[in-house]
Amino acid sequence: MTTATTTKQAIPTGTWEIDTLHSSIGFEVKHLGISTFRGGFADYAGTIETEGGRLSRVEGTIQADSIDINDEQLGGHLRSPDFFDVERYPEAHFVSTAIEQVEEGRYRLVGDFTLRGATHPVTLDVTVEGLGTDPGGNERLSLLAEGELDRTAYGLTWNSTLANGAAAVSERVRLVLSVEAVRSAS
Repeated sequence: MTTATTTKQAIPTGTWEIDTLHSSIGFEVKHLGISTFRGGFADYAGTIETEGGRLSRVEGTIQADSIDINDEQLGGHLRSPDFFDVERYPEAHFVSTAIEQVEEGRYRLVGDFTLRGATHPVTLDVTVEGLGTDPGGNERLSLLAEGELDRTAYGLTWNSTLANGAAAVSERVRLVLSVEAVRSAS
């Protein structure tokens, strides 16, 4: 794939569909107060709209039961009512409400994030990592988005206090999204 950063090339106007094969939706949370636990989701979809060489709208949905952490027992606990409660709340949803270009190729993206029936604003720092054309002639856009949220605001309150006073799981969750999207033909 040929790539060029958007600092040298404007993003074409259009709608871009997330290519889940070449993307990842992940999270990081402090575990036992001493290390960082990382996980992600395998089933998600989203669109990015661009206009005038810039990002103009972003929307995405995550299937909560697709949590991917390489441990089935812990995965089952995370799908339970203690955490994502996937039977009652099968999807998480994000829709942008404001996009500010901070500098060329960098944005502050604010949106409403809904998880477990609760909706709160989330701010993501977005960097355009590349823009190019794949061997099949499809235009591709790559973004890295990072932000943070308080999981307890969404009803994910399960925790345990350890003997040293540290929490088993931090309330702060770091979001890390590496997204490659393909421009729609129409």
